[in-house]
Amino acid sequence: MSRDAIVEGRIAGPDSSALIVATEWLSGIFMAPMTSGQVVQTSATPGQEVLSWMGEQLDVSAAAEALCRILDQDDPEKLAVHLQRRYTALFEGIFRHRAVLPYESAWQGQNGSTLGGESVVEMKAVLRALDLHVSNDCCEPPDHLAIELAALAAALRDDRDTVAADLVRRLQNWVPAFNEALSRQDPDGFYAAAGDLLLASIDKAPTALVSVQHATASVNEQREGAFA
Repeated sequence: MSRDAIVEGRIAGPDSSALIVATEWLSGIFMAPMTSGQVVQTSATPGQEVLSWMGEQLDVSAAAEALCRILDQDDPEKLAVHLQRRYTALFEGIFRHRAVLPYESAWQGQNGSTLGGESVVEMKAVLRALDLHVSNDCCEPPDHLAIELAALAAALRDDRDTVAADLVRRLQNWVPAFNEALSRQDPDGFYAAAGDLLLASIDKAPTALVSVQHATASVNEQREGAFA
């Protein structure tokens, strides 16, 4: 995202624009580890400015600063290899007792170990409502964190406020526990910092939605007045 787009977002509605940018970025982060090219792009000045802007808008500057610092502290190739290893260890369940599974269904029920079920069925319905589908080359179920975040970003972009609000409530039900576990397993790490940005996004979302709804209502009132 360009700096001009950020400035335009501040004018049009900083809360909603920051939330969209953050959820889209986080969706990519939790879907797959960053490549060396993505590390280079994000650690460059424009990329760090976007991260800093997101942190400021979502009141979580410390997490954004931590991400910038980690991305800038090593050779991109070496960092990409490190992030690949951390991603595998954390999210792919190689060592189950140390894994932080990025699936909603993993955080439901008493034992938190059952994957699939109701959340998958519900997310399939959400994706249909948004006219979205999981690409054929993606083997993840629709209750994967990255897919839920992508759906939220799409709902916000398309002004589907009811769907967006439902997705926010869904994420609020399990992301705090996910993020707490992530902080334990990746202390001071890249994914723990991304988790803090994630949690801030989910916490900020209701306020952003209310702001959008108020702005829409105000515009509608002005239009009605103009044609009265």
